[in-house]
Amino acid sequence: MPIPLPGHGGRRPECQQQRSPARGRVLTGLLCCVLLAGCAPDAWRPDSPYDAFLDQIQRTCGDERIGSKSISRDFLQEGDAYFLDVTSRYYHREITEQNYVDALTGAYGARPDAPGLRCLLSVQRNPLPPVEM
Repeated sequence: MPIPLPGHGGRRPECQQQRSPARGRVLTGLLCCVLLAGCAPDAWRPDSPYDAFLDQIQRTCGDERIGSKSISRDFLQEGDAYFLDVTSRYYHREITEQNYVDALTGAYGARPDAPGLRCLLSVQRNPLPPVEM
């Protein structure tokens, strides 16, 4: 049985796994790509119309509640990530109004007829794209 070398905690240096710094960078890059792919379209690039939509929500619905949450400036600007994501999907017409209501009632314990939800639905979202014939 070999005698352990001093300072190596009984492990032989030639048996220790070598880690490549490039491997860590590649894994980090892949993780970032996966995370960005799952985000709403405006989560990683500027979207002035969507930002204007959020501003309109703040002006119109700033004092209303969605279950346990108030549609406050902090809620919109510091970002409740789930609210911003589902609202972006609603604004960009990726989900229906009913899906939006279901998502918010489930996440925040709101009633489907809550004043905050009614207010959110009253804010004009992006126009429908023109139908090509």
